[in-house]
Formats: sequence, structure tokens, C-alpha cells
Amino acid sequence: MEPGARIVESCRIYPTIPVPLYLCLNSLTCPDIVFLLDGSDGTRNGFPAMLDFVERVVKKLNVGENNDRVSVVQYGRDAEVHFYLNTYTTREDIVDSVRGLRHRGGRPLNTGAALQYVRDNVFTNSSGSRRLQGVPQMLILLNGGRSFDNVDTPASALKQQGIFVIGIGTRSSDIRELQKISYDPSLALSVSEFTDSPASKNSSPLQ
Repeated sequence: MEPGARIVESCRIYPTIPVPLYLCLNSLTCPDIVFLLDGSDGTRNGFPAMLDFVERVVKKLNVGENNDRVSVVQYGRDAEVHFYLNTYTTREDIVDSVRGLRHRGGRPLNTGAALQYVRDNVFTNSSGSRRLQGVPQMLILLNGGRSFDNVDTPASALKQQGIFVIGIGTRSSDIRELQKISYDPSLALSVSEFTDSPASKNSSPLQ
């Protein structure tokens, strides 16, 4: 069974939305994981909860050069890489970097361009991606609104490249858009608001 299919089946065992993402991650063997964070004006209040979510997931990973690799990208009008898949080799360094991130702000929200940017600049050999070596590739999108640009072509390109995408949005997001982006429509997940989600508290169904 393909890695993506294993994750879908693992997640479907749990009917609660959002699913515990660590269960999906545990379906993979030493994956490359990219977090794509909506840093536009609409997520200013919820951004700390996004970072808390990333930190909690990272703490469940086995980070290392030959184990799990992590990258974080923030986007609004444009995308910005905070660190690549081969920047850090310890969980502690990743957590420290995530804690230091600042909300960029800006508008409009160009999710389509951000997806394309990640495909072209992060899921690459030079940036630490091991896709060509057969290592599972995962993109976790945290989104707080509808995209100003079209997501269809870049979303399809990610799927064709074998990248497993989970889209997590709020009530301000377009669920159909997230379903297009996600590897499987059932993995387009939803929270009321990032600030209201348990990700901003001590425990979370997101993790």
C-alpha cells in the first residue's frame, strides 16, 4: 500500500475531526514534513496557536538527519521559508526556531502561489527533501481564509509529485478549497478558530 493510502486509512479510524495528526505521522517512516502557515492579516490573533500546534507536533517526532525532517514556511501575499528540511537536525533547534517566529501579516492571501513555491523550493533535493530516495513527503497547511488565487494547478502538481497534504482551516476557510488541496478530501480538517481550538490549550485533538 502507498504511504499516503496508509495515512488515509489510519486517519479514518478516528471519526473525530480534526484527527490526531501524530497518528497519521506515525504511519510514515522518517518523513519529510513541511508546515505551511497562513501569516496573512486574517490570522494575526490565531498565529500563536498555529505555532503552538507546530511545536506540539514536532515534539512527537524523532527529528534527525536520517529520521524526521521538518521545514516551516509562512505565507500571505508571498511565501517565506523560515527554515528548510536540512536546516536543523535536532528537535530542540526546531522548537527554538518556531518559538521565535513572528507573524508577517499582509494581503491578499495567495495559497495557490504558496503551494507552488513550496513544491519548487522546499520539496527539492538541495533543500533537504529525500523524495527521490523514496522518503514519504508531507505538507501540513494551516489556513485561515479563502485564497485570492487559484489552487487547482499547484494542488494537482503536489499530488502528482506524491506529496501527502493535510489542510486544516477555520470557519473563514473555504472547505471545498481545502478538499482540493488535501491528498484526500476527507483530510480537509476544520477548527472553529485557531484561537478557540484546543491547540492553544494544554491538549489538542489536532495532535
